[in-house]
Amino acid sequence: MITQLHWSFNFCTHDWVKSSGRCYFCTKARDMAEKSSLLSLFLIDGKYRFWRYLFFGIVGAIIISSMVFVAYIDCSVQLGTRIYLLCLSSCIVYAIAMLLNYHYLVPAFLLKGKYITYSVLLFGTAYLLPTLSILQEYFVRNAWGLPHRISNYKCLLIWVDNLSSSMLLLVCFLGVSAIMLFRQWKKQEEQLNRMEYAHLQAEVNKLKGLTTPSFLSETLQRASNFVSTDATKANEMLMQLGKVLRYQLYDCNRDEVLLSSEIRYLHSLLRIKQLLKDGFEYEIETIGQPHNLFIPPLLFTALIQDAAGNSTSLKISFTCDVHSLSFRCGYDRDTGISDHAIASLRRRLDLQFPERYALVSEAGITELKIALP
Repeated sequence: MITQLHWSFNFCTHDWVKSSGRCYFCTKARDMAEKSSLLSLFLIDGKYRFWRYLFFGIVGAIIISSMVFVAYIDCSVQLGTRIYLLCLSSCIVYAIAMLLNYHYLVPAFLLKGKYITYSVLLFGTAYLLPTLSILQEYFVRNAWGLPHRISNYKCLLIWVDNLSSSMLLLVCFLGVSAIMLFRQWKKQEEQLNRMEYAHLQAEVNKLKGLTTPSFLSETLQRASNFVSTDATKANEMLMQLGKVLRYQLYDCNRDEVLLSSEIRYLHSLLRIKQLLKDGFEYEIETIGQPHNLFIPPLLFTALIQDAAGNSTSLKISFTCDVHSLSFRCGYDRDTGISDHAIASLRRRLDLQFPERYALVSEAGITELKIALP
């Protein structure tokens, strides 16, 4: 069997450009949307992670270094180049705290709805950083013999004053958390859009497989004509049409149907085709146990209807086992299945069996193999 894997998803596109020209307001709206999408991509897309870290790292290093220079402005001459070591150590401590919030506190508590725990831990982290800066200043000035800027490190007002600094840090931490929340919201929105698209696409494909008004009208008209000439043929035609409509109205409301039910439906559909078209022959072969296998309803209808359109004979075979389902449709015409029918079937397979099917269509034969979960 010739197989060809299809891995890509097909999504519909919409053309917003009018035939008379471009709308000014639509153009402006599209430009604003592109700028907004660039900003959101920079904030949440994984391929911009390095540049995102670099940007926020540079901004944070400038702010923290400015705080260090202000804290040691009275003895900057005595410190000399050693002040850059203090800047580096402070940047490392603040970076660790920021990464702790980004990679642990937000995923472990905020995104899981543990808001009180997250708030307490975040406030504690924000308050701890200026406290560590004061302790660092105390030990640095003692170790290097520098005059102390703070006369009494045990004064309660110093620790109260840390609250103002911690509030500013808390705003910075919440900004990072907001980016994480925005990223999570975008992922959920994209997932909901994919689910909605898959649902709508499945409904459209299901409707495409239903009996068309022209087919129903032709069947009823021919049955009416056969009543006076061949009552047996008219009776069988109406019985088969009743089976087709019953299957489409009741069985197809479920997400999955037995393969044996689908085969019986195809048999009724092709039997009607045989009664309507003189000289048309078909054969359906089943290998395996179709009574134990579930598939989406009307999966093969559009393909078989297209194959039967200009053919005088069809040979269909289903081979099923526990882990796979193979479908083969042979027809006596030089052209293959239409591109529209193949594209419709492939879109549905992409939605319901992503990366688990192989489909090939050539002149006279179409083959499909599905790997079952």
